[in-house]
Amino acid sequence: MKNCIFHKILSCRGIFSAITVMALSAALPAQEPSRPDTAAATGLKERLSLTIEEALVLGRERTIASKENENLQLKAEWRYRNYRADRLPGITLGGTLPVLNRSLNTYQRPDGVYTFVPNNYLSENLSLGIRQAIPFTGGELYIETYLERMDQLGAAGYGSFLSVPFSVTLSQPLFAYNPYRWQKNTEPLRYEMSRQEYAARLENINITTVSRYFDLLMAWSDLESARQNLRNASDLYSVAKAKEKIGTISDSDLMQLRVGLLNAEADVVTAENEYLDRMNTLRTYLGLDETVEIVPSVPEGKSVPYADLGEIIRKARENNPMYSDFRLRLTEAEANVVKARRERAPDVSLYVSVGATGSDRDLAGAYTHLMNRQIARIGVSIPILDWGKRRGNYEQAKSDYALEEAKVEREEVEFNESVRALAADFIDQQHLTGVYNEADAVAQERYGIALKRFAVGDISVTDLNFAEQEKDSARRNYIYQLYLSWLYYYNVRYVTLYDFETGSVLL
Repeated sequence: MKNCIFHKILSCRGIFSAITVMALSAALPAQEPSRPDTAAATGLKERLSLTIEEALVLGRERTIASKENENLQLKAEWRYRNYRADRLPGITLGGTLPVLNRSLNTYQRPDGVYTFVPNNYLSENLSLGIRQAIPFTGGELYIETYLERMDQLGAAGYGSFLSVPFSVTLSQPLFAYNPYRWQKNTEPLRYEMSRQEYAARLENINITTVSRYFDLLMAWSDLESARQNLRNASDLYSVAKAKEKIGTISDSDLMQLRVGLLNAEADVVTAENEYLDRMNTLRTYLGLDETVEIVPSVPEGKSVPYADLGEIIRKARENNPMYSDFRLRLTEAEANVVKARRERAPDVSLYVSVGATGSDRDLAGAYTHLMNRQIARIGVSIPILDWGKRRGNYEQAKSDYALEEAKVEREEVEFNESVRALAADFIDQQHLTGVYNEADAVAQERYGIALKRFAVGDISVTDLNFAEQEKDSARRNYIYQLYLSWLYYYNVRYVTLYDFETGSVLL
């Protein structure tokens, strides 16, 4: 009799286990979980499926950082244009139309007594000049034509013209610092560095976009896992309640499953809040409408198999603005030394102006009866006693140059080491991405097996919870590894300004 009852119990447990396995199999995670449904709860009106490539395009086109980058580059363009314009001839038209002067002026008579005499005239003048810098010598050449008419007012008034048909003027410092020479070295280098910095800032925008996109993707994945775990916990608890009726589960395991169900519900609420927060951050950064719900997708790992350590370091030295900055800082420091040394010498300047001039009551006569116009002047300023100020400036400039040289040398070593470390990490990440992908797939499969084994009573609730934790951890590790592969890829582009996929410079 007992054997008959025992066999009936075994038969019932077998049927129950089969039903349980079928129920749990339906609850197993799919390869591509469904996306979170948050629109109804948050008032979002539109769902936007956004890949990371699309997010990168939006980041380069619509973010505030991209607009600031465009503005900075535009300013650099105009600075370089102004530098080039300073070396080209400039034409200036000037004049006064008219000048009226009715006043009393001081006048000294032959006997030495001062008196006041009336001054009453009307004048107009017009000039046209061409100014050309001489970069080789630091001087300036000026060609001008000038015309003036003056009319004395009053009963005995008359008018006359003063003309300068042409004059050529040279202003030349002889031993002074020549800024044009040093600008020829610094300004093209500064412009090249601005182009490199523009490309580097674009890559920095890409890095920020990647970070914020994967923040959202991680939150999205956590929410998917939390909802999946809640469904599984609910199914497991229902199965456990059925087991309780036939006495095949302990009260402790049942309570543990109940606690797991409550924790799963709390995890869903937390994950939803985190997902919405991360989505709002990315949405604001990309300039998207606040009613859009962004749904990310899991990308492939980013890798460039044929990029080696030596090539990455070489491209960084060729293209990174850091090296342009090193050269610019040293050139400017050297220019300051030269300037301070020249300021210790006597200041000698040459001014020469030659041409023709004429004056007559008639306009034609002012251009007919001409005479030579010659002006020459040599100015000298010799420092005699300055209490060592000029020497102090020179020694300070030399000290600054030595310090800048040492700083550049140290910064170059540090930068090279950071590039070397980054390149090595990037190369390693390409292998690790595949490792974590396989680990994720194994953990997902193991969790599915654990669910089935728990249904037939082969493992405990503790083992099942551990398998679930491993499954969630493996998925997070895989997504984080994907993030690292993209992050290192764009960091390599940032320091090299080189696209290893297309083999082209990013300038």
